[in-house]
This record gives sequence, structure tokens and C-alpha cells, in this order.
Amino acid sequence: MSSQNVEEVFRISLGGNPPYKHQKEAAEKILEGNSVVIRAPCGSGKTEACVIPFLMGRRDKLPSRLIYSLPTRALADDVADRIIAKIKNIGETAKVAVQHGAKSDGDPFFKADLIVATIDQTVGAYCATPLSLPVYLGNIPAGAATSSMLCFDEVHTYDHRLGLQTMLVLVERAKRLNLPSVVMSATLPDAFVNYLTDGLGFALVEGKDEYVEKRRNRKVVLHWTGRGLIDEDILEKFKDNNVIVVCNTVSRAQELYSRIKDKIPTSFLLHSRFLPEDRQRKEVEMKEQFRAKKAGCLITTQVCEVGLDISCDVILTEVAPPDALIQRLGRCAREGGTGEAYVFDIENSAPYETSIINECKSYLIKNLNDKVINWDEERHFVNALLGEHFRQIMNDRNQRLRILNSLAGAAFEGDKIEVEQNVREILNVNLTIHDSPLSLGNDVLNMPWLNVDVRLVQREGNKRGVPLYLVEWSDDERGRPCPIISQVKSVKPYKSYVIPPSYASYDEDYGLVFGKAGHNLAIHPRKDHEVAHPEYSKEPWIEHALKSLSAFNKMLLEERKAIELLANILGLGCRETCGVIAFAVGLHDIGKLNKRWQEAVGASEVPLAHTPWDKKIQPPPHATISGYALQEAFQNVIGQRTIRTILALAIGHHHHTRAMQVERYCFISGWRGLVDNVEKRIEKAYGVTFSLDMVCPSSEASYLETKLPEFENVKIYTSYCIISRLVRLSDQLSFSQTNVI
Repeated sequence: MSSQNVEEVFRISLGGNPPYKHQKEAAEKILEGNSVVIRAPCGSGKTEACVIPFLMGRRDKLPSRLIYSLPTRALADDVADRIIAKIKNIGETAKVAVQHGAKSDGDPFFKADLIVATIDQTVGAYCATPLSLPVYLGNIPAGAATSSMLCFDEVHTYDHRLGLQTMLVLVERAKRLNLPSVVMSATLPDAFVNYLTDGLGFALVEGKDEYVEKRRNRKVVLHWTGRGLIDEDILEKFKDNNVIVVCNTVSRAQELYSRIKDKIPTSFLLHSRFLPEDRQRKEVEMKEQFRAKKAGCLITTQVCEVGLDISCDVILTEVAPPDALIQRLGRCAREGGTGEAYVFDIENSAPYETSIINECKSYLIKNLNDKVINWDEERHFVNALLGEHFRQIMNDRNQRLRILNSLAGAAFEGDKIEVEQNVREILNVNLTIHDSPLSLGNDVLNMPWLNVDVRLVQREGNKRGVPLYLVEWSDDERGRPCPIISQVKSVKPYKSYVIPPSYASYDEDYGLVFGKAGHNLAIHPRKDHEVAHPEYSKEPWIEHALKSLSAFNKMLLEERKAIELLANILGLGCRETCGVIAFAVGLHDIGKLNKRWQEAVGASEVPLAHTPWDKKIQPPPHATISGYALQEAFQNVIGQRTIRTILALAIGHHHHTRAMQVERYCFISGWRGLVDNVEKRIEKAYGVTFSLDMVCPSSEASYLETKLPEFENVKIYTSYCIISRLVRLSDQLSFSQTNVI
């Protein structure tokens, strides 16, 4: 596909239609290796403008992997489906995986070519603190996140002082490594765009109504009503129209829906407090109704502002900040033609700040009432009300430094809460409903979970005296989750809680409702809550070492761009760099040549690397011994001690990220012959020799130098993450290898 030109690939992807001007321009700039900011109207194909050039340039001009970040789980699912369809259209074989709190698509290690993730999952992976994996596995996805092309979409929805600044930290770090990034939105003020272009060297690509046919003939008239929204307004505007009603809170949407659902049989309620399967089903039914041009009514909340690809004739919305309001209006006459938008006043500004709501109302009355709203009007609206706000954010280097330090702390400690706290201020908890939480035991793993604002749960708990049961997670000796359930008095963000059905109800029509008695949520057995562990058989040490090398050799093509990046950081050629990684891979289990380890597993004829798992057999830790013993063995190739240290850490962390303690060890007789065998294979394959005389043969108890390399040093941290990932994946993949190099 790399031999085809941009327009040709777009035409294939778009069913024969040519790309819009901004799509083609963005694709060409991305293929040149530029970081790009795309500002274009709603529904103008920004996703394709990023994904298609990536597919054309991956493993050649661009990194091998794209991590596409979005603000919500539902949007991640929707965008992934669209991308998969485009890939199928153009006959590509790239694998797409979804990564968010409710789904990991069997790819928690970010092996796919294109990962569609929520932004918190991307940040967690980058900080070696994955939110959907035990943190001891964190350096595996980190190696992908630090070496991939990053795309951040719908960035206007990110928390302005947290998620947006965290995104800037990541793209600034990527820029220092010459990795391209893409930032996209319809409602970015000039102050933000200028920071990316002038400060970080991004290329700007702007879409316009005139580029997009359905926007060119679109005429939506905005009306300021000056009063609150009532159910009669909905009934009056419905008639034979498709109508969308947008409320600022879930409770308000539920209330209005209860008033009109019997009067409008084709009405739908959609908000954030539905279980994923119910929300998906409702979205499918609603989209079928709207796309068939049959009269329907959707009552919804902010969830409609991103990725809800439907069009209505009339939209009724409560007043909201300009970026949110423009996204809502983008659902009206989305496919072109005429539409009517009615904006209603509110008594309480929550969840928004009162000042911005008041400014918005004044601007609407003075500048937009009874006028056609086009792309230029939308841009002026955003700039007038949010320009200075964003200018202050962009100039707040101290906040960015605070976030960098906080992300460094999260990475060093493996603190998932601290990761989340750098993404959004609205802190959530996982919530489920059951009348006997303490009796659930392992069944709590199979409960359906809702993602709910922690402030709401705390407020309802205080008001109604709701008993709260905290679910904490620990692992057994094989890494399987073991829940611990206890009653607590207060709620903390990012934790999991069970509440009794006498205080809250859930049904597929209304979602979660507090203050109304309901019933238990049903237990649904699911597959594999644990990370898959290989079934070990008796395997000689040398056989495992050579199989690991064979696995690494087979990974070289798909990880070539990450290795090129590592080579640039190390100042070595790619072949030499492959040799360094191969040495780490081949000898990652040198710590198992410890006398105590071999005695524990009952090795007799030959030294072993694995035996069938038996909980009675508890060999001593070996990974940190491997890192400690090899820390000076890279002297022939790498002079810089800091780099040798990160190699030692990457080897020492091939079972547990952040492990430090090195137990006393003494190698078995004949260990040097085994190591020489591996070293000769590597020298033959990669032309690199190592300082085997510097392998530390025995030691008293000690420690690796640190838990994790310095996060602030982007080159050192990235090198550690890439090497760790390759060592651990080679180790895992070795169990499927039959040939050796």
C-alpha cells in the first residue's frame, strides 16, 4: 500500500469518493513525518485523515504502531468499528484492538498495530502503570506507548487543566524523540492551536464547510429561548421530526424521559450510567430509527457530544460552554440540509462553572440568536469565550511541570490513582448492586460494573445512609485476582464498591437511579479474568534461552521501528542494538543458574529453566539476580553507565516491574559454558561480543540501583521501556517456538 498515492487510497477507503482537501493535506504532512493538529468541523472525516496515512507509512516512514486516544469508552468502541471497516475496504491486514476499562480485546500488552484507547489507558500504559493489568506487568505496554505514533482525538473534551496538560506532556516527549503525534478537534481555540504550531512545531491543517459537501449545504438556525426546558417543548417539536434533547445532568435526562416516553413510543434515553451492553443495544436501536428517517426522540446528556454519528431535524439543548454546545449542535442536520436548534436556560449551572455559563448566555443573545450557525461562527464563538482561558493554560508551564512530576511519581510507585488524577478532575468509582456483598466471594469478579462519579456516590451515601462495601484486589501465587470485600464509611476514587438494591435500582430503560429500590444485578460468568500464564513443562535452561532468542528474531520486523528509535538513543547501529537486546533476551534467566534455584526445582541431569508448576516448589527469585549479574557485561558495546543500568533493570524486571531486591546467589559449576554457548549464537547473528568476564559470579544480598529509571529523562525512560517489553515478550513467545537461531 505504501506505493499507492494518498488520493488513491482514500478513494478506495471512501467507496470511490475523493478525500476532502483537509484529509489529503493532513495525510501528506503525516507521511512526511510531521506532527499535525487537525481542526475541522464535526463529521468531516478527521479519523480517516490520521489513520489512512498511518496505514500507508507504518514500519517505513512512521512507527509500527498507532495509539489512538479518545475521551470515552463508547467513543473508543465506535471509532474502532469505523477503523476496522476502513481497513477492510482497503484490503489491509493491520490488527485493531480496543483498550478501556470495560474491554481490552485480548490485547492488554498493546501488541496490535492500531490500539484505540481511552486517554487514561494511554497515560497509564505510558507510565508503566496499566489500569487494566496488574502493575507488575506495566513495562510491557509501556514499551509500546513510548515508541508509538500518538493520536489524541476530541481533545476539547479533555479536562483543561489535567488531561489536556497531560496530553501536552506526552506529545512534547514524543517530539523530543522525533515521533509524530496528531491532535484533533472541531472546537480548538486559536490559543491552543498556536501553542502546538509555534511552540512544538506542529503543522496545522484546517477544514472548512466549503470542503465538505454535507456541510456546504447545511443551514442550522439557533434560537435562544430564555427559559427552562419542559416536556411540552419536546412534544411540540417532535411531530414528524427526529429530535435530540440534551440535558446537562443524568437525573434531568431521566426525569424528562419519564414524562415523554409513553407519549413518544420511539423515544430513547442515553447517558453514562448504563451498563456497556445496554448502552450499546440502545445506541444500535436508536441509530436504526434515526438513520431510517423515521420520527424518533433521543433524550441524552454530554455523551452525545463526541462520536454520536446521527443527525436530527431539531435539537433542544440546555445551555452549556461553547465547545460543548457546538458539539451538540453538530448532531443537527449532520448530513446537510436545514435544522433548528433551541437553547434553553438552566437554574443550576452544574456541572459547569457559573461564570462560563453566564458568558455563554450573553454571547448567544448578542451574537447568535436567530442566526445560521456555520463553521466561522463556531470558531468565533470558541475564541471569544475560551481563547484567554486556553492562553493561560498553554502558558502555565508550572502546571505542566507539576503534572510531569506527578506522572513520574505514578510511574515510580505504580500508582493507578495518581495516573487517573492527572487525566480528569471528575473522579469515578466502579459500582455494582447486590444485597449480600460479603457472600459474593469470587463471584464479584463476574458482577456487571457501572462507572459513576465518586461525588454522586458519596452524596447519595450521606443523604440516604447507603451501606458501602469496598472490593479490594490481591493476587494469589499464580497472579489470579482474589477479591477482599469489607464494609466502609467513605468513598475513594477509582475503587470498586457494592451497594444494596434497597437504595438504588438499575434497569435497561433508565439505567442507574439512586433513591429507588431495585434488585441485584445479575452475575454473568466471563472468560479469563487473569493474565494467561504458560503451562510449564520440564525445560532445560539452554533450550529456553535459545527459544527466547528465536522468538526475538521473529519479532524484529514488527518491532523494527522501536528498535531504530532505541538505536538512535543508544548511538549504535540497528544491528548492534539488536545484538544488545538479544543478549538481554538470551541471558534474562541467568539468575536461574543459581545453585539454590536449581536445587529447589530438583534439577539433576541438566540445568533447568522451567518445571511443571507445583505450589510446593518455591524456588528463590531469579530475575533481579539476572539483572544484577549482567549489569557490567555490556561494557564492550556500551560505555555509558546509565544505559548499562537500564539494561540491568530491564532484565531484572522481566517478571515484576519495579523489583529491586537481589537475594544472595552462587552460580552452579558449568554456568560459564552455557552462557558462552548463548553468547556465540548472538555474535554469529549480530556481530556483537560482550564482556562475559564482567558477569558477577556470586554475591551477597543486594539491590538493583533503582525501582525505575528517571521518568523525566525521556530517552532513558523510553529505552528502558522498549528493552523491557522486548525481553518480556520474547520470554512469553518462547513457549510457542520450535526453532532456534
